[in-house]
Amino acid sequence: MKIPLSQKLVLMPRSLSWWVWAITAACLSAGLMGYSSGFYLAILISLIQTVVYDLKQTSALSFPVQIRFAYTILLILCQVPPLRWLYWVPTVGTFALVLFGYCLMARILSLLPGNRTEPVSLDLILRTFLTPPDAYVLEGRIASLSARTKGCKN
Repeated sequence: MKIPLSQKLVLMPRSLSWWVWAITAACLSAGLMGYSSGFYLAILISLIQTVVYDLKQTSALSFPVQIRFAYTILLILCQVPPLRWLYWVPTVGTFALVLFGYCLMARILSLLPGNRTEPVSLDLILRTFLTPPDAYVLEGRIASLSARTKGCKN
């Protein structure tokens, strides 16, 4: 049975966080099209988002703050001339989050020692990266990730 595209898309126009990520994706796209101010704006938005979430959360080590901090650091690292080509990674990743709810940064960070509840194994790595976004929330198949993947959307 083929799943219609409308059921695969995770558009959340009522969520402020979704709009922040969507605007960031647009800024990164503008940067990739030659408007370098798009990169600077994306970094600024990401930095503001990190500070806001840090103030909002009970701990600077909370998962939503970790995601935004790591994302901001990645964008800043991409400013180094030999690493500029890396801007494709956060651009594609941000569009994957905005359109499909797949947060690559959350999945990567979930594998760090303080963020996981089971030892690293090939099975854990495969489940982390290959489980569809809805399965995390609806099925709760990966307990250590099910609540944490919401960190991109909170």
